Amino acid sequence: MIDFIKKLFSQEAKVKDLVCGMSVDPKTTKYQSVYNQKHFYFCSESCKKQFDEKPEDFII
Repeated sequence: MIDFIKKLFSQEAKVKDLVCGMSVDPKTTKYQSVYNQKHFYFCSESCKKQFDEKPEDFII
């Protein structure tokens, strides 16, 4: 039960990389962008670059 609770809380801190769909910890990733005053987080430089080139393709 304790492992389940730890896993639940660790997942709450993660956000979705809009390019590839991976879960990303915004506190530890070094790949970030700001678009329309909102922060976006990425798993890799490649995903960040794709987003930065055309963010409107990834935002619903």
